[in-house]
Amino acid sequence: MSVKLLHDVLIGSMRLVPQPVIWQLSRRYIAGTSLEDAYRTVRDLNEGGSKATLDLLGEDSTAKEQVEAAESVYLEAINGISSSSLKCGVSIKLSDMGLRFDAALCSKVMRNIVSAARGKGVFVRIDMEDSSVTTATLDIYRELRTEFDNMGTVIQSCLRRSESDIETLLGEGPTNIRLCKGIYIEPEDISFRDADEIRDSYKQLLEQLFEGNAQQVAIATHDPELVDHAEDTIRRLKIAKDRYEFQMLLGVAGPLRRELIAKGHSMRVYVPFGELWLKYSMRRLRENPDMLGHVVRNMFRSG
Repeated sequence: MSVKLLHDVLIGSMRLVPQPVIWQLSRRYIAGTSLEDAYRTVRDLNEGGSKATLDLLGEDSTAKEQVEAAESVYLEAINGISSSSLKCGVSIKLSDMGLRFDAALCSKVMRNIVSAARGKGVFVRIDMEDSSVTTATLDIYRELRTEFDNMGTVIQSCLRRSESDIETLLGEGPTNIRLCKGIYIEPEDISFRDADEIRDSYKQLLEQLFEGNAQQVAIATHDPELVDHAEDTIRRLKIAKDRYEFQMLLGVAGPLRRELIAKGHSMRVYVPFGELWLKYSMRRLRENPDMLGHVVRNMFRSG
C-alpha cells in the first residue's frame, strides 16, 4: 500500500475516533470555541512578541442567517480587540459571508465589518479560498480598498494566475498581500502541483511584490527554505521592516517562529477559533501526517 493510500485510509477511519480524542490532539492548532478563548491565546502571543489574527472557523454559508451570525462574531471580536488593546487583526473567508449565494450581501457585510474595524484601528484580511472564487474575492477586495486602507487579501503561489493577479493589483494602487502556498487541490492546468514548482513560484512572487513596491507583504510560510529565501531577499533589496511581516499558524513551527522574532522580524500568528473546530481539525490532519500519527497511536493504545 502506498503512503498516500495509507494516509487516505487513515483519514477515512477518523470518523470512528471519539471527538474528545481528536480535540486533545487538535487543541494546539485551535484557541478554543469562544472569543474569550481566542483573546487569551492572543494575549499569550503578544507577550511572546507576536501579533495575531483571529480566524473564525467557518465557510460556505448557505443562508442569510448564517452570514449575520458570522458578521456578529466579527463585530464583537473587533470591539474586544480594541477594548483590550490587543495587537491583533481579523481574517475573513468571503464564503462565510455569503459570497457563493449572494455576492451583493457579501459585499455589504464586508463593508460593514471593514468600516467598523477602521473605526477601532483593526486590520481586516480577506482570506483566499479555492479557485472557483478567486476572481470574485479579488473583485470585492478591489471594490473595498478604494474606500478603506485597513485591509488586504491573499495570493496563493500554487495558482498559475498569481503572477498576473499581482501585476494587476500593484498597477491599480496600494496593495497589501499575504503570500501563501495554498492548500486547495486544484486542476493541474490552473495550478502547480509539484512541491518544488510551488516553492519556485512563491519565491518569484515574493520578489515581484517587493520589487513592485507592494505597500506591505505578509510572508506566510513554515517552510525553512522559503524563510531563508525571504530573509535573503529582504537583505538584498534592503526592504524596510514596516513593509513586511512573517506569518505562521497557531501550533506550527514554534522554534522557527521564535528564531525569527529573536532576529528582529515582525511576526503574526493566525489564531483559529469557533464551534466548527472538528471540520478544521480534519483538514489539518489531512495536511499534517505527523499529527495523524499521534491520533492513530491513541486509537490503538490500551486504557
